[in-house]
Amino acid sequence: MNATIGFVGAGNFTEALVRGLRAAGVGGDRILVTTRSRVDRLEALRQQWGIVPVGDKPGLCRAASILILAMKPQDLHEAMVELAPAVTSRHLIITVLAGVTSEAVERYVDGAPVIRAMPNLPMAVRAGATAIACGRHVRDEHRALARALFDLVGETIEVDEGWMNAVTAVSGSGPAYVYLLIESLIEAAVAVGIPPDPARALALQTVLGAARLVRDTGADPADLRHRVTSPGGTTRAALAVLEARGFKPAVIEAVRRATERARELGG
Repeated sequence: MNATIGFVGAGNFTEALVRGLRAAGVGGDRILVTTRSRVDRLEALRQQWGIVPVGDKPGLCRAASILILAMKPQDLHEAMVELAPAVTSRHLIITVLAGVTSEAVERYVDGAPVIRAMPNLPMAVRAGATAIACGRHVRDEHRALARALFDLVGETIEVDEGWMNAVTAVSGSGPAYVYLLIESLIEAAVAVGIPPDPARALALQTVLGAARLVRDTGADPADLRHRVTSPGGTTRAALAVLEARGFKPAVIEAVRRATERARELGG
């Protein structure tokens, strides 16, 4: 990864990916960021991560070979009107905008390769899950470059672009569902008498360990759940409450609604 990376937008996504890239050894001098109005954010990113602030989008295009579109989806048109005249075939454009297709970005640029990506917040600690879908002008070298970039901050999976709204709902928004579970476990632990600090430590390690066991063994989560659930035991008593309250249907409906919202954001 010797490319210079230019971010359009300085929000939470940019900060998370910058943090992950810096932890992976990418120099701050190869990370450029521009934003329409958040000069305070640019300065904060410069101070914390050593990135290079850029005052305008054409300047970003001149200096960077990878352009990551990380502004709000509704700002796409305004941003691309400024970017497009300076984009050439040497650029790789990566859009991480929820609901925005690669074709929607391709309309603004003349043959430049566009990859649609959906990373998630754990990329900040190099534990992200990123799905990528390639636009019509993407060649093997562009695909390899995008994978190399996101592999630095986690695991990269190439998918059909038709899946991307669902991917956004599952893995893009997914960390929030897990954080809600962790919050709930901590609150429940405190409610039954465990002090807050050990409650937090136990909840975090439980979620981390459960996920690692599935990943490292390749076991079916349902099979592991059955293994830990003894008839008449404590786990069975707890699961009965979750089932009665509609835990699994609620998660499925949440993902369905998030998928619909991703489509809505794309217009």
